[in-house]
Amino acid sequence: MRIMSLLRLVRPPNGLLMFFAVLIGVLFSETRAINPQQIFYAFVTSFGLTGSSMALNDYFDREVDLVNNPRRPIPSGEVSPTSAVALSSILAGAGLLTAFLSSTACFLMAAVALAVSTVYNMFLKKAGLVGNFAVSFTVVAPFLYGSLLADGYVSWRVVVFVVLAFLANTGREVIKGITDVEGDAVRGVATIARKSGLRTASRVGAGFYIAAVMLSPLPYLLKVVNILYLPLVAAADAGFVYSSIRIIKNPEPAEAKKQKNLTLLWMLLALISFAAGGLA
Repeated sequence: MRIMSLLRLVRPPNGLLMFFAVLIGVLFSETRAINPQQIFYAFVTSFGLTGSSMALNDYFDREVDLVNNPRRPIPSGEVSPTSAVALSSILAGAGLLTAFLSSTACFLMAAVALAVSTVYNMFLKKAGLVGNFAVSFTVVAPFLYGSLLADGYVSWRVVVFVVLAFLANTGREVIKGITDVEGDAVRGVATIARKSGLRTASRVGAGFYIAAVMLSPLPYLLKVVNILYLPLVAAADAGFVYSSIRIIKNPEPAEAKKQKNLTLLWMLLALISFAAGGLA
């Protein structure tokens, strides 16, 4: 079992993105009152819980990945299922410990996010849109965590960004269902793509993207961000519109995979726009 295989299992870039989202939650809190120790704890919590979720996801997806992603660490034999569960447990324990050391509110938020992620991996993957919503909650949880870390409560300004991120990620999850349609059939996963067809799924996914785009001026209109937000979020919006058009025109797994990957770039641009807009 190689170190690189374990890293592929836990997907470190996802953990770094979650940590970045926590910092944005802090940025849009009322006080922004955190110290270096809290920042370190937040990093461990973000990386630990995200890595735990990713490893557990691959454990429960090991049969589907034999069809969809046979080169993933578990189906390829690089990491055993038992090792994946053990690693997931260690990372979850570390993440919860540092959340507990941060504050009671942070611990509760981390525990809820971990619980939702675990329930999704075990049961909700077959639940279609409900499962998509569960994933999106875990994606926006770091924004909430950052606000709790700084203020002890969730600032209304953070909620604005939570709504945008929730919509965009739900769109991506629906599109992902098109990408995984063959493997999902193995386990009876009831995605929109399987229940209603690829074209319907493409339109629903694009609809969530466009909803996020339409609401994206809201932070500026509410004077939550400065003008630096506008050009950056406009670039992200253009990307989401492009991906929406492409997937509606060609709602096939290969195109869906391409656009699903591209939307990670659009989401990163959106995160950068949040950060730039809140620095003043």
